[in-house]
Amino acid sequence: MNQLTMDDIVQNSEYEVMRADFRQRIINLKKLRRLVIGPRISLVFENTDTMRFQVQEMMRIEHIEDPQKIRQEIDVYNDLLPPGLAIGATLLIELSQSDDMPEILHQLSGVEEHVALVVGNHMVPALAEPGRSTEEKTSAVHYLTFPFTDQVLQSLMDHPEHVILRIDHPGYVYETSVPPETVSLLIGDLLTSKE
Repeated sequence: MNQLTMDDIVQNSEYEVMRADFRQRIINLKKLRRLVIGPRISLVFENTDTMRFQVQEMMRIEHIEDPQKIRQEIDVYNDLLPPGLAIGATLLIELSQSDDMPEILHQLSGVEEHVALVVGNHMVPALAEPGRSTEEKTSAVHYLTFPFTDQVLQSLMDHPEHVILRIDHPGYVYETSVPPETVSLLIGDLLTSKE
């Protein structure tokens, strides 16, 4: 997946002019990249555009103008864009004020280790960022990487209608079909990383 560079980022003054249109474009893009898996978890497949939005918004909120600090923000968000033939994703555990948050986060401890994409006959287990779960609880946000091989990418292109996102955790077993338009975006991300 292509990572962000300084050339992808504009100064805050320029961003303010383009923000409304860019923000709407990212909202529309995330609708295609977001999947709901069961009653509590959603996953967003990230790409360079979604991470660019995150950097620009952080710069805007924090009034960051210094190139060194911008570089630091880029580095933080590039960690969510795996290099090579891989897809990055953010997994979100959805909680409300009425939920027993400690109990739910305890029940879902380690859920990030049980996520996979099923592409035809191939299983692509997600690799989770370490340190976000303990035996007692888990974080409400996890960063995942789905590493592909050329063979699995070919299967994705040959059979875009047979892609499933699965969670097989002892306390949370759900799966959802990945819509063709989302698969098409993921194929685009993976092919771009091969260029």
